[in-house]
Amino acid sequence: MDDYGIPLGKLFFVGLLSVVLLIDVVMGLQALYFWQLDRVETAEDLYRPPAKLEDLLAAQRAKLTDYRVVDAKKGAVAIPIDRAMKLVVAELLRGGKTAVQKGKSQ
Repeated sequence: MDDYGIPLGKLFFVGLLSVVLLIDVVMGLQALYFWQLDRVETAEDLYRPPAKLEDLLAAQRAKLTDYRVVDAKKGAVAIPIDRAMKLVVAELLRGGKTAVQKGKSQ
């Protein structure tokens, strides 16, 4: 059989080396993938929403939507935010100063 001047030993060696390197790269990429997957799953397991999140949100909503006495001695009360915004807009439309603007000018 004629080899046409091609060194078969070198060709076989380069082919075998290429296959070994390809297998090594594929296994390395697969190991990297599963390592990253474990890290993502661990991060998801570590994250837990705050236990009393719903209670905190309900308390914040109540502060924004309910009437309440803030300081009885000073006569300070809290009103719902929607009502407060309407009062401020109405006062500004009349041309008056809001309580915040009055405090800054003094």
